[in-house]
Amino acid sequence: MLSGITGCEAPGVGDPCTPENVPDGGFVGSESFLELSSLQCRTRVCIVYRLDGDPRLVVGDPACDEPGVFCTDRAEINERVFCTCRCDGPDNTSKCSCPGGFTCAPIFEQGGEGVQGSYCIRSQLIEDELP
Repeated sequence: MLSGITGCEAPGVGDPCTPENVPDGGFVGSESFLELSSLQCRTRVCIVYRLDGDPRLVVGDPACDEPGVFCTDRAEINERVFCTCRCDGPDNTSKCSCPGGFTCAPIFEQGGEGVQGSYCIRSQLIEDELP
């Protein structure tokens, strides 16, 4: 729940996090994933934003030598896996203001009303996707 932060910059947006639930084979780079009850985040929301692979497996780990294991560079993980908050959505729940360096971007159009909406995403990631 994000109550009490409406109109103020959300504390903790951009902090590192590691999702507890990672699909077999890792994440798909064309999708985003939210973990809504992350105890690692002051916002309680950890996002994996368009990351290919498993953020628990970093290039250089011994597991990366296994066939079929896709490991990711630490810099890519740090950039694409972080604490966020919902800055816009269809329901009347509290919403946050994105801090500097972050853009309120539409991420989830489907799902329940408590998930649908826009989230604070690193501005550079959004700019990199523009044509």
